[in-house]
Amino acid sequence: MNRFRSVACMMLCLSLTGCALTSKAPNFNGLKYVDGSVPVHINMTKVALHFCIVLPFIGDATLDGAVEEFTKEAIKEGAQRIRIVQSNETALWWILPPISFILTPRFTNIAGDGLK
Repeated sequence: MNRFRSVACMMLCLSLTGCALTSKAPNFNGLKYVDGSVPVHINMTKVALHFCIVLPFIGDATLDGAVEEFTKEAIKEGAQRIRIVQSNETALWWILPPISFILTPRFTNIAGDGLK
């Protein structure tokens, strides 16, 4: 039974990696950006499993990969320009050593505005 739980937990963790969790806030009550464009705020978190802390293995939670996914989401919202407000990278190499030294869970968060 313990072995089944371990395998089920590992499969659940692997199924949740390599994805991007996105939330949007398009309602600015008619307010516009400084240059007159209509903003939509996008907050995106990329979750991935990296090999030896730095090499993408399942998904890509590097800053470059997260910015690429962020711009794709902004284009879907009809944005012609973006303004990134904040970004943050977290590598959980310390969570379960020595396994996490080899397969490292990693999160990257980017928040910004898509401007129409």
